[in-house]
Amino acid sequence: MSALITEIRDNVAILTSNRPERRNAMSLGLMRLLDRALDEMAADEDVRAVILTGAGDKAFGAGLDIKEAALLSEEDRSEQHALYEGTQRKLAAYPKPLIAAIEGVAAGGSLQLALHCDLVVVAEGARIGMPELSAGRPCIMGSFLLTRSLGPSVAARLVLGQDWIGTADAAACGLATRVVPQGEALECALGYGAKLAATAPKALTATLGWMRELRNGGAASLAGTVAYADRVLPELAASDEAMAASASFAGTGNA
Repeated sequence: MSALITEIRDNVAILTSNRPERRNAMSLGLMRLLDRALDEMAADEDVRAVILTGAGDKAFGAGLDIKEAALLSEEDRSEQHALYEGTQRKLAAYPKPLIAAIEGVAAGGSLQLALHCDLVVVAEGARIGMPELSAGRPCIMGSFLLTRSLGPSVAARLVLGQDWIGTADAAACGLATRVVPQGEALECALGYGAKLAATAPKALTATLGWMRELRNGGAASLAGTVAYADRVLPELAASDEAMAASASFAGTGNA
């Protein structure tokens, strides 16, 4: 049985970590498969959005598989580290929208995957944490991602306070785009994926590129925003794609 299940539904890819017996913890094998699948989905022109989720209802992912990590050879540990860094960089600049569908536990390195996502759907009953210090490991990337996404106070609570938060806190701090009943996270994520798949491709790519730049420390200023708009808007606004999308939108009575 593969540690990663890849499925495409109506132009939306679903990448499911499939190690439920280990709460979908990130083994070296799973990391290899995920990194490869992300490349394949990025290159597939028919895929318009990518959902990350975990098998079963117990966990999105419990982070790095600590038990396996203790048994890896030096060569395997080196590969694991390279994959970890490479996947983080890949997700930070991913060319397609990323959606996380979280059921159950989302912790450590698995939570970091979700923190790279543009939309995060969290099911009721989820438990979210960054317990690296509890496991005797420094929390570097997790601290960065939490601080960038949720602010220093929430980052300190999860990293230094070693707290776990539930769905109410996840919504309150801005981690959860939407909270849904248990068992419905993937369905909701697919709904977002369908909207994105129906969105004008060039407009989506331009918007996503700018949001990536802002998230990763780009020119978050009015001048930088105007400069980016000047580069992309004139051509896109006059395109056949934009004209068709505008006509369709107006026909719905929304404009």
